Amino acid sequence: KTILAKIPDMIVGQKINEEAVARFLKAKEKLLDVQKKNINKPYIYTDATLNLVYFNIVESFYSSLFEVEKLFKNTASSEDLIATVDKAMENLQNSSSINLNSFKSKITNPEELEKITLKERYISNAVDSYSEILKYLRSNADLLESNYIFSLLELQVWIDRINEAIGVGFINIGKIVISALVLAFFISLRRFFANIVYFFLVQLFYRNKNDVDDIKVIFIENIKKPVGFLLIVYAISLCLTIATYPAPLSVNLSNFFHIVYAVLIAWLILRMLDGYGVVLVSKLAQKSGKKEVVNLIIKILYFVIIIIALLYILAQLGFNISAIIASLGIGGLAVALAAKDIIANFFASILLLFDNSFNQGDWVEVSGIEGTVVETGLRKTTIRTFDNCLVFLPNSTIMGANIKNWSKRRMGRHVRMYLGVGYDATPEKLEQCVKDLREFLHTSDLVAHDEDSALKYGDHTTKYRQNLVSINDLEGYKNACYVALSEFADSSINIELYFYIKEIGGKDFREARQSLMLEFMRIIEKNGLTFAFPSRSIYIENLPPLDLQAKAIK
Repeated sequence: KTILAKIPDMIVGQKINEEAVARFLKAKEKLLDVQKKNINKPYIYTDATLNLVYFNIVESFYSSLFEVEKLFKNTASSEDLIATVDKAMENLQNSSSINLNSFKSKITNPEELEKITLKERYISNAVDSYSEILKYLRSNADLLESNYIFSLLELQVWIDRINEAIGVGFINIGKIVISALVLAFFISLRRFFANIVYFFLVQLFYRNKNDVDDIKVIFIENIKKPVGFLLIVYAISLCLTIATYPAPLSVNLSNFFHIVYAVLIAWLILRMLDGYGVVLVSKLAQKSGKKEVVNLIIKILYFVIIIIALLYILAQLGFNISAIIASLGIGGLAVALAAKDIIANFFASILLLFDNSFNQGDWVEVSGIEGTVVETGLRKTTIRTFDNCLVFLPNSTIMGANIKNWSKRRMGRHVRMYLGVGYDATPEKLEQCVKDLREFLHTSDLVAHDEDSALKYGDHTTKYRQNLVSINDLEGYKNACYVALSEFADSSINIELYFYIKEIGGKDFREARQSLMLEFMRIIEKNGLTFAFPSRSIYIENLPPLDLQAKAIK
């Protein structure tokens, strides 16, 4: 394969040796003359015919290489190159197909027959070698069209002019200058190319003028990075094409760029789905009312794009995709059964990464284990508990368990408490106390209110995503607040407080809760109420009279 990779460079660098061509044609004419004169001599005729077959094979092969070189320099497409190679392979097979059995049967000398057999094998090996080269050129035809823009813009002409104006013998100044200009052009193009993509993919088709400004901001912001990287990578590949011209890029380098393109294009499509796609699908969800189905469609599209990109990358790396798919059948069943747990943990780790159930550093509770996620590996996930113990959980166990992720909260940590006041409280005092507590919670800066939602703190896509999912629950915003009498307990009348503190961090949450509790005490005291404490009254019936007079001491 390493030798085959050098073939494109050799094709564009080949030169015609006129003396060698003249000798070749002269030798071919001589063989034709020998063949005609010795048709009645089986061995000589067969030997000359086989030599002519070999000459025709060589002539057909090298003629096809010169034709490929001509197409390459004339900026032909890969389809034209493939058609030329297919024709060359057909000519190669036709040149080697000849039946000499009738002449071989007349040869009686064993040594002569052995020589004829060896020559036939030699010709067969030559045909196989040339066919292998042509097949390689066919499968890598895109390499030979990599100079399309180079030739289209006639960059070689400009390179020659620059070299004539600034002549340095050992350095190609023209290529350096043109490469620098190309790189600078594509880097500057990043700033407004996203707007061009938006115009052709969105503005020409999206007819709702009410939210067109929001759509533009969302779309451009999402695709800015992938488009920028894509332009830079393409500029680098074009500069390398200029540097290596007239030779094409090497196979390994070309495959590397194809892999990078696949990753960047997949990233670009995913970002486009996150922007414009989410908006369109949210409109469909509004009309159909099937949020779950539409949301599932988006996730399936994500998965399909990633799988296609992954298969393309594997193909560029030389893997046989058909064999990989076939290996997932009966042939891989035995291995799958033997390594069931390992495979289950491996795929569970992949699902955990894409599922976004938790990230490193999140506070989670899984299968009775509560702590901070340290790392998700290929087999296990590591969790550091709050008593500083390191716990290792198999990924398959996590996938089958309920996961509580306390770090997925953006705003609103729940508090539910009961304030018990004594039974000496009057209804009027209780009603006023409840009103004061409710008013305090509804106005406190420490407590989450109705306006504290994902729509207020989210980005431009939030208002469209609310048509797909419950956006506050998805993003982690809670703002419910209730204050009311709850029950007549044994020793107290209980006032229920149900609310969410804005701060979710451990320290800030506790400090905010302390401030609120102190204010609750002040409100209770202001309304002339007291906190109740557990008490019990004992009533004794039929108690005998007590003689309270002190008995005389005898």
